[in-house]
Amino acid sequence: MAHHSKLLRLPDSGRLLVAADLHGNLRDFLAVVARFERMGSQASLLFLGDLLHGPLLPPHDWTGERPLVGRYYRDESPAILLGLQLLMERYPGRVHLLLGNHEHAHIGGPRTAVFARDEAAALDQRLGVETAVWLSGFLKTLPLWALAPCGVLFSHAAPAAELARVEDLETLDYRRFSAPQPASASGLRSKATKQLKPAEVAAKLLGQLLWGTTLQPFKAQALLGVVSAQLMVYGHCVIPSGYQTIGFEQFILSSSFAMEDAQKTVLELDLSTTYFSAEDFRVGSEIQPLYS
Repeated sequence: MAHHSKLLRLPDSGRLLVAADLHGNLRDFLAVVARFERMGSQASLLFLGDLLHGPLLPPHDWTGERPLVGRYYRDESPAILLGLQLLMERYPGRVHLLLGNHEHAHIGGPRTAVFARDEAAALDQRLGVETAVWLSGFLKTLPLWALAPCGVLFSHAAPAAELARVEDLETLDYRRFSAPQPASASGLRSKATKQLKPAEVAAKLLGQLLWGTTLQPFKAQALLGVVSAQLMVYGHCVIPSGYQTIGFEQFILSSSFAMEDAQKTVLELDLSTTYFSAEDFRVGSEIQPLYS
């Protein structure tokens, strides 16, 4: 069986387009692809996970008792999967997807239930048996993180984990998941972890990596030191303004889901430079509107 690394190492030159959390929005996916194809032959594209699973509502329910934010759309995850595969074939080695918690729901993670009681089962049913089996195999190959020599670590969620070595990522089994402990139990975690078996520690680590929201600056600094990076970029949260910084080390990106078009944001980075802090991401340069 081929080994697929859980850490994607990005090139040290060219440009990188980054988008987060499209959740089945085909229109936004096509807008990201069009921007990527305009960036030239040295560009790369990175989706930060949660590409799948969106609303399956009629228009009149969009603005119902619990209205959804943004322009109406229906989930088109099957079309996005096809588009992603065609894109990867057309631009080999230049188009990448990180594992998000919604993708993980298909291969051992908690069954997400934002738009359906079991979103993974609902999508598998729409895809049919043969394509659902293909999807499971494809998702098992996805990395958890991407690391760029320009000093940036990319992940789906806030990497809220105490990682001793970057090699520990490779011990993770996507089929084994343990939900993160609530903050109130933090005083008990370090003692309990020492009593866990290695597989249980890995399962706990995976949960922390896919479901974290934010990190305290000192924890972000410690993790960045392990991977020799200066700042981290992740999605998972909805930021109404399109992005948010926490300290100098954290940049949260919102590109699509639950966003108005005017606030949907992507990143365009120069992989040949070095970014030392989130303040190096400038509006109109690295920070770009998806729709201008």
